[in-house]
Amino acid sequence: MHDVREALSVHFGYSDFRPGQEAIIRSVLSGRPTVAVLPTGGGKSLCYQLPAMLLEGTTVVASPLVALMKDQVDALTARGIPATFVNSSLSETERNDRQARIAAGELRLVYVAPERFRSPSFRAAVARVRVPLFAIDEAHCISSWGHDFRPDYLRLVEARGHLRAERVLALTATATPEVRKDIVRSLGLDDPQVFVAGFDRPNLFVEVARVTGDAEKIGRIVALARRGGSGLVYAATRRNVDKVVAALRANGVDALGYHAGMDDAERSLAQEKFLRGEVPVVVATNAFGMGIDKADIRFVVHFDVPRSLEAYYQEIGRAGRDGSRSLALLLFNFADVMLQKRMIEGSRPKETVVRATWSSARVVESGAVDQLASLCELPPADVHSALKLLEVAGHVARRGAEFTVLTPDVEEPAIDFELAALRIAHERQMLDRMVRFCDTEGCRRRNLLRYFGDPEAPWSCAACDCCVGESAPAPEEVSLERRSKRRGPATRQPAELPFGMDEEVFAALRAMRTEIARETRVPPYVVFHDATLRELAAALPQDEVGFLAVKGAGPNRWQRYGERVLEITRKARERVAPASEARG
Repeated sequence: MHDVREALSVHFGYSDFRPGQEAIIRSVLSGRPTVAVLPTGGGKSLCYQLPAMLLEGTTVVASPLVALMKDQVDALTARGIPATFVNSSLSETERNDRQARIAAGELRLVYVAPERFRSPSFRAAVARVRVPLFAIDEAHCISSWGHDFRPDYLRLVEARGHLRAERVLALTATATPEVRKDIVRSLGLDDPQVFVAGFDRPNLFVEVARVTGDAEKIGRIVALARRGGSGLVYAATRRNVDKVVAALRANGVDALGYHAGMDDAERSLAQEKFLRGEVPVVVATNAFGMGIDKADIRFVVHFDVPRSLEAYYQEIGRAGRDGSRSLALLLFNFADVMLQKRMIEGSRPKETVVRATWSSARVVESGAVDQLASLCELPPADVHSALKLLEVAGHVARRGAEFTVLTPDVEEPAIDFELAALRIAHERQMLDRMVRFCDTEGCRRRNLLRYFGDPEAPWSCAACDCCVGESAPAPEEVSLERRSKRRGPATRQPAELPFGMDEEVFAALRAMRTEIARETRVPPYVVFHDATLRELAAALPQDEVGFLAVKGAGPNRWQRYGERVLEITRKARERVAPASEARG
């Protein structure tokens, strides 16, 4: 057996392991498949980084955390350890250069996003090197019964075969016994060694405060922020994020928001300012925090009740990684439970919605989710839910607010609607467990540790409100910004018409669309959306190049309807041209 303690000192400069690390590392080195459950901030990365230095070849690490990849590669490179990452943030030239280094065997560690295994060029590069260890971070994402299921993780068992990996290590910070079994089954691990270690965070005070409404919630967050230090506030929806940020600023607390509705630059700026300590509070949906390495977060507040204990424990684990006393405060109002229930029910779209989404997605093949919703004439939330099911079925890939169709020739989506209903029932059950945790009168720490199967759960503790009383300060009196009430029904603003649009051509194109819809037995919006017809009526394309230059008129539509469109637009151009010459 390798001298792991000497290697720990030589390669990483540490004198000792954290709880659980040494046993996990020795299991990996022995060659036995290993599943490790360590808390957020518990040192998971060392469990594959140290073996990578002791084993001959290139260790491959699959992780969904793009920001974390860069941070870890930078830290390894600073220690003189050859490492890189390959993901969608790189240009094609950068990816090719890095894959060439991989194929040449120049690297000890390679971090990749799970979807990278779909790339033939990446698979060809790693096929040329020995892979002594395949490490899968955030392994709970492979379980359809976990709180953060990601379809690309289902392909990792196939990726394991491509790599011809000699060892497998699956790591996660939040996995119940049920999810751990699912990880083992999904990855095809034979007689794995399973470690559950160090779940308890004694420096983290766990508290649930019952509140009457938003004013009390904001008052508590303001009072907590006045104590000083960095804090994270989690909210269930984008709307609540924006609402809380506005209320905190109105009451003198510098805060920034973070959610998927913001563009990449805005989110990156918020994250960087928080990490540098330039802004003390970030209010976010659960999109924030994955891979965030900030040790001095003093409090994590849940403005809304989380959907599961797994998500809750992962999010509060971002506080107090420096070992100093920190607070996890959940602001509980039963109305929030109803919000989460509605969100769960809304995540299961009707079969008709899924089919309409798939029909339209096949036509455009790729683009923004909100634009697809407009094309389908469906609410964006419904289309997001439908795409999630289509992604699980392997029909589409998603990256943020963008989607790409993977199987455009498949007419009938391969979706098990009964299984989807079972997943919804499971999510309801997870929410019920979360509510029971909020209602518990026993030790909250014991409740959490037993849920995750930690054998060392204490009967009582010195760091939860049930055992020793409240820790959070009383709420301050605050003012809430209220929007002026609408008077009368809301009026919808008409869409801005393209400059120079020909109304006669637009009418002719709509008639053509109706005719095609009848012929092909599809809804008219699947053929062309009104916005695209307006653009065509303004541009009056005369050939394929002109057609493809119009937003929403892609290659697929050119092949199906291009000539029929040009028949109308060419005639219109001929009609318009003499009048233009006469004016000239």
